Amino acid sequence: MTFTTDGIVLRASPAGESDLLVFLLTEDRGVISAFAKSARRPKSKLHAGSCVFSYGSFTFFEGSSALKLTECDVRETFFDLRNDITVLSAAQYLCELTLRLAPKETPAHEILRLLLNTLHFMTKPERNPLILKSVFEMRFASLSGYMPDLVACAECGEFETDPMYFDFDSGLLYCKNCRKNGAKELSLRTVDAMRHICYAPMNRLFSIKPDGKTAESLYLACEEYIKRQTSYEFKTLEFINEIRK
Repeated sequence: MTFTTDGIVLRASPAGESDLLVFLLTEDRGVISAFAKSARRPKSKLHAGSCVFSYGSFTFFEGSSALKLTECDVRETFFDLRNDITVLSAAQYLCELTLRLAPKETPAHEILRLLLNTLHFMTKPERNPLILKSVFEMRFASLSGYMPDLVACAECGEFETDPMYFDFDSGLLYCKNCRKNGAKELSLRTVDAMRHICYAPMNRLFSIKPDGKTAESLYLACEEYIKRQTSYEFKTLEFINEIRK
């Protein structure tokens, strides 16, 4: 039995002498893994389609124990991500995060769209990859069942005070009069940026361009939320923060 679906390669690991085990985010089946026979050989018809960031149409043979990648029609390789170490590291982190949290064997159209759009903007020199990282983190969390409640104060319903307080464990927001122990102070501008990321329609999502203190606060807040919600240490994230120092 075979099936074809759009997808993007998140990771590729050697398997045997010349094969690869590839992990993909697909539109129809979420995260899947498949063996790509002889894909490590440059002349293989699967070579280009087995590289990380390769996006296109993939055909798989569904065997009794594993999937096998049999054909690929590559539409985009996002080659320009490799022109800058910060951009490349951020893009690799998005793939690691997706591989960790995206659904398996479940359609993932919106997550695939989010990842493709984020990688597209990361290839643009005028866009800050670390702000795009924050946008992806919070929107991806929202699509994956970890959406915070940023509408208003969880205690009294107040829409905004400056500052506000956010509980990274519960995902709840509080005004300055109802703050809870352990909630972190955030400026109203940072809260507004987080609200935009969570609630804006996709066609307006990437219009956000915070700068200065707001950009730094947003970076730290989105990253902390992902770390608290997943309780996972991402290797690529550690490297990004090393080169930020």
